[in-house]
Amino acid sequence: MATMSVTSWANLWQTPLQLINKRNRLNSLFSWRRVASKGVSILCACLLVGQMANAQNFRTLRDVKVDETVLDLSKTNCTVIPRNAMHSCHRLISLVLPTKLDSIGSQAFFACDGIGGELSFPATTRVVEASAFNGCRQLTGLNFGGSTRIGAFAFANCRGLREVRLSAVIPPVCADNAFDGIDLSRVKLIVPTQAKKAYRNALGWRNFFGHHETKNVCDPEHLLVPRPLKLEVYKSKLALQWKDVAGVEAPQELSNEKMQAERILCERTVYKKSRKAGPMVHLALDKSLTNDEAYTLQVTDKGITIKGRTPAAVFYGLMTLEQLCIGNGVSARSVKLPSLYIVDQPRTAIRELMVDPVRHFIPFNDLKGFIVEMARYKFNALHLHLVDDQGWRIEIKKYPELIEKASDRVGMDDMPERIRGYYTQDQMRELVRFASTYHVMVIPEIELPGHEVAAVHCFPQLSCAKKPVPIRLTCGVSNELLCPAEPFVYEFLDNVLTELADVFPAPYVHLGGDEAGQPPLGAWSDCAACKALKQKEGYTENWQLQQYLFDRVINKLQSLGKTPMYWYEQEFKTIQPGCVVYAWRHGLTKTAIDAAVRNKAKIMLCPGEHCYLDYPQQRGDMPEKNWGMPVTTLEQTYRLDPAWGQDIVFVRDNLLGVSGTLWSECINSTERIYYQAFPRAAALAEAGWSVPERRSYKEFLTRVRPLADDMLRRGIAVNVR
Repeated sequence: MATMSVTSWANLWQTPLQLINKRNRLNSLFSWRRVASKGVSILCACLLVGQMANAQNFRTLRDVKVDETVLDLSKTNCTVIPRNAMHSCHRLISLVLPTKLDSIGSQAFFACDGIGGELSFPATTRVVEASAFNGCRQLTGLNFGGSTRIGAFAFANCRGLREVRLSAVIPPVCADNAFDGIDLSRVKLIVPTQAKKAYRNALGWRNFFGHHETKNVCDPEHLLVPRPLKLEVYKSKLALQWKDVAGVEAPQELSNEKMQAERILCERTVYKKSRKAGPMVHLALDKSLTNDEAYTLQVTDKGITIKGRTPAAVFYGLMTLEQLCIGNGVSARSVKLPSLYIVDQPRTAIRELMVDPVRHFIPFNDLKGFIVEMARYKFNALHLHLVDDQGWRIEIKKYPELIEKASDRVGMDDMPERIRGYYTQDQMRELVRFASTYHVMVIPEIELPGHEVAAVHCFPQLSCAKKPVPIRLTCGVSNELLCPAEPFVYEFLDNVLTELADVFPAPYVHLGGDEAGQPPLGAWSDCAACKALKQKEGYTENWQLQQYLFDRVINKLQSLGKTPMYWYEQEFKTIQPGCVVYAWRHGLTKTAIDAAVRNKAKIMLCPGEHCYLDYPQQRGDMPEKNWGMPVTTLEQTYRLDPAWGQDIVFVRDNLLGVSGTLWSECINSTERIYYQAFPRAAALAEAGWSVPERRSYKEFLTRVRPLADDMLRRGIAVNVR
């Protein structure tokens, strides 16, 4: 594309319709040109309809124009930059705001950590909403030309900030936590001379003149997610003062939990380690508790005692203690805790979140960070979707071609970015070890017989057609299936599963099983080898071939000591003994439950209408452009009943747990994984942990707020609209 001067760009802006006709109409409101300036590609976005611009326009700039590094809106008539406009757009290195700007929405430039220099907000800027620039750590200066209202965490964690300049004589409204996570002693606040006293006393701005810490108050009855089984608060008794606490004591079996307890005390409280005598935090095992994840937590002025049947149970007690220390969600460390007693245990055995590093790769260290956050809400399984049509992400030493040929591609639907990466087996072993310190098991998932284009791309003999196929660059369902009549399919899967079983010690391996072609299993209808196999086995329908394939694979897995899991489809007429199925399809949960009960099988609930966290949380929310996803609100997720209205026999004999899915076709940054997950993941955690009598959506909204504030303060994206 030819470069163009700023003068010619201005002339171009006067004839926008001509420009639109020269482009591919990626968006009817935006057009753009690159301008050569100091060797940097500059994006000049021309809003043709002013305030009618919406999130979809910015979504194009954020996700489609992936080569642009500088966003210059100075010549546009844009007045509103919507929420999430350029959320976690790490490639941006510079931003110039519109001259007639009215407002910037929440998280508009969240974690745009490459944007540097000074930002100038014109006098017309009415408001910068919550977390708009949270995590923009390269910003060095802010210049406000008017009385701009500044929302909560708007500039939190902008650690490179050195100067803030305001022209308003009357201090603008500013949230007291707007600049959390910054050493304000290193930031120069420049205001009109006659206004210094006013700024010194104004909420938010006063923090530039000294430390004004809000009191951390713990109200356990209006905190804690998931809600414990039993909570008693003794308001008439003396509270525990953290300054008096002497340390943590625990038996050798709880050395990991002791380490976690010491971390919590150091990060969250005014506790200082010393050799003085005083109250202690006691950790102990208690085999009298009947559930492996059951714990008790007692706080008195004499100390804290956490007992659990297992180390995992003690750990969950510590996660509850950490939430108590978060208190009302302010940045101040916990000074004291009220006397209380908690008895708690989970309703379901497995509470998991599934992430998808295939469609968009998730860096290894980011997986670790995600485990830390999910463990805070007592999730105990991370489900890793490692294989799909768009890539193969796990090293298989027997088949190096899988990562050599299927871990690097360009494109995901209309996003023309390069997506590459894979996990070595050593990395996954390290992840397993790390996750175990948070009592999270890592469950690997491969796919069969569908969603295997990446494997077929490397080994065409796996399919019926035996022809090379390209890596898929779009979402949807492929007809390229593994051939159940091909001997190499079983050799390949046996070798893959053997290596996975060695790397991942969890008792489960997920086999996929969903969406096997369009129509289902249709690729086998014209395959001579499949026809011959059907005739040999006396089969009349293709679903019988699928069961034949699954029977062989399941036998292999069970010989490796693993329990097979798979997504339930109606094509499965039976469920093999010892398997776990997932109810995931909208409107078919009862059908899956009936099949599980009929076949005496365990079932995980992740119905799309409640548990698909990659769906937008509100209309118009991220992902703004998708392939027909419905909205899954926070309340819908919270309303999930893991029992699905069934009786206690189902809960006892069939219900294994709940799962939330984060498919990544439209999630192209780690920050957006968190944004899609939370707070809905917290709601799902409560659905899977707490008994129905202890659940209330209205009360959940109150209890989750300080926890969400704590995440935003730490620079973790949360959808708190």
